[in-house]
Amino acid sequence: SLGRNALRVPLPPSREGGGGALRGAEAAQMPDPGTICVVASFALFEMAVGVIISFLVRQSDEQRLGQEREDEAKLSDAIKQLDERCYGDERCSAADECSICLGRYEADDKVRRLKCGHEYHSECIEQWARCKGLDAACPLCTRPLFPPRTCAPPIVSSQSAPAITML
Repeated sequence: SLGRNALRVPLPPSREGGGGALRGAEAAQMPDPGTICVVASFALFEMAVGVIISFLVRQSDEQRLGQEREDEAKLSDAIKQLDERCYGDERCSAADECSICLGRYEADDKVRRLKCGHEYHSECIEQWARCKGLDAACPLCTRPLFPPRTCAPPIVSSQSAPAITML
């Protein structure tokens, strides 16, 4: 009464010539066919769980990489929005050195001015922003470099839930 796909183990012939029936110690050494089915089922279950976990991990990695690429694109766009000019322009601040690398500004160095008014070498603030990500802030005053990320507004269904009235 084993299932259709159950594993069938042939029984060795008896040494006493009893037509294949096992006696004594030989019978004790042979596993029960039901036990073999349980073990085989468990092994198949373990393999299936392994395949499912591998699939989920791969899918999660792909989603994470997709999000990282999207964040990198947003970061690049946000960096491009920062005001860039050459040091020495009359619009530059009076600071003589970059507060990130502590290097002195030279004539025609490219500097970026943040919304807070602080200026840095373009390369320095770009590297700073890439290191900190979309949550980057000015190294001096900690004002956010970029607008805060916003979540999408909740979707409101046109069908409202039934009102609950107290009697």
